[in-house]
Amino acid sequence: MSGPSELPACAAKVAPQQTLQVPCASIETLPGLGDTVTSLPQSLEVSLDAAFGADGPGVICIVGDDAFREQVRRIRAELLPLALALNRLPEASKDTIRERGTLNVSNFSEGVDGNRSGLYFHPTTDTPGDSLPEGIVPEPTFYTPNLWPDEDLPSLRVQAREAAPFLVDVGRRLAAAVDQRFAEVVPGYRPGTLSKLVGEPASCNHKCRLICYREYDSETQRSACKGMWAPPHKDTGLLTALVPGVFLDATSGERLEAGCPDPEVGLYVRDRKGAITQIVAPLSDCLFFQVGEALQIVSGGQYHATEHCVRGPPRARAGYVRASLAVFFQPHAHEELPLPAGTSLKDVAEKAYDGLFRMFLLYQPPDAKGMNFLQFCQREGF
Repeated sequence: MSGPSELPACAAKVAPQQTLQVPCASIETLPGLGDTVTSLPQSLEVSLDAAFGADGPGVICIVGDDAFREQVRRIRAELLPLALALNRLPEASKDTIRERGTLNVSNFSEGVDGNRSGLYFHPTTDTPGDSLPEGIVPEPTFYTPNLWPDEDLPSLRVQAREAAPFLVDVGRRLAAAVDQRFAEVVPGYRPGTLSKLVGEPASCNHKCRLICYREYDSETQRSACKGMWAPPHKDTGLLTALVPGVFLDATSGERLEAGCPDPEVGLYVRDRKGAITQIVAPLSDCLFFQVGEALQIVSGGQYHATEHCVRGPPRARAGYVRASLAVFFQPHAHEELPLPAGTSLKDVAEKAYDGLFRMFLLYQPPDAKGMNFLQFCQREGF
C-alpha cells in the first residue's frame, strides 16, 4: 500500500549505468523468532545503518543459506509467473475477485496505480477481521476477506499460501533487528515497539500483492504513464518485503532466463539527498526490504520512507512483462503510531525532506501525540 509522492517521473531521466549494489545482511545475523535481543552483530548494525540511515538508499538486501535461497527461487519460479496468468483471466473471472469500495487495496485491482494489475491478499488468513479485539469493527480497506480465483487458477492460492509464511517470518526477524537498533540510537524509543506493531502472523494486518507489470498497448499509453510501470511513491506501512522480479515473454508466458532485454527497466529509488539510482540484486535468490512512512513516524524520523518507482520498457509492445511480489508489514488500522518519548510530530516533520509528508505532519494539532494507522492512511485534508 502506498501514499502519494511529489517526485515527478523519476526514472525517466536516469541513465542505465546509474545502478546501486544495496547494503546486504545475512539471514543468519537476524534475531531468531522469539529470541530476546540485547545486542546485534556489528556487521548487522553496519548494514542497517548503511541501508536505512541518513546516507542510505532506503533498501536492504537479505541473503541466506541454501534453504533460504531455495525458498526464494521457488517463489520466483512458481508463484510470480502466476501474476501474468491472473492478468489474462477473462473479465468475468476477474470480476469475481474484485472488491468494490476498498480503495483498490483488497483482492484484484488493475490500472489504478500505473500500468499494472495484481492481487492483494492477507498472508496468513482468509478472514483477517476475525483476529481483531472485541469491539473493533473491521475496516473494509484492511479487513476484507481474501478472494481467490480457485475455479480458473487453483494453483494461485496454493503457491501464495506456501510463500507467505516464509516472507512474513523474514520480515519479523528484520523488524526485531531494527527494533533493537532503535533502542540503541533513538532517544526515547521504547524497546519492542516495532515488533509489537508487526505482531504475530495469526493476528497481523499485513498485505501481500502479486503484481503483473503489463505491456504498454501504445505509445500514447506509455506517454500517459511517463514511461513508468509504477509511478513514484512511498509505502505507508512499516516495512515492505520485495521478491526480485522476473521477466516473462508476453505471448508464451515463458520466463526470460537472461533477464530483461532493456537494462534500464526496473526498480529505482531516490535517497535523502535526491540521488536517483537503479536497484540491482546482487543475487537473484535474495529479498529486498524498504522502509514505509509509518516506520518514519515510529522511529522519530531516524529512518525515512523509501521513495521508489518502477521504470517500464522504452517502447510499446516490448514483448515482455514483469512479475513481482510485495509484502506490506502494517499495524492494525486502530493501532496508534507511537512516537519516541519527548518527540513530537513536528520534530519528525523537521527531519523529513518530502514536502507532502512534512506538510501533513505539520498540519496536525500542536499537542498531537500521534495518530492511528487508519487516520494516517486516510490523511484527511490532503
